[in-house]
Amino acid sequence: MTRIHVSIEERRSSSGGPMIVEALDVPTALAIADINMHEGCAELWEGERRLGRLTKHGGDHASFWALGPN
Repeated sequence: MTRIHVSIEERRSSSGGPMIVEALDVPTALAIADINMHEGCAELWEGERRLGRLTKHGGDHASFWALGPN
């Protein structure tokens, strides 16, 4: 089973690049992004293929996600 990688641009890893977290599936990846982001963008990857770009709007309350083209 291929895992989904969440690349969170708002947070940085020790190397200076985006924080990348592995998830079992897309719903789990969305939950990880929602918990770890106040606002900004994240990308969902399956191997070398980008599934989509997410943008979080609304801050801490009544937030919503916009899904952009991959």
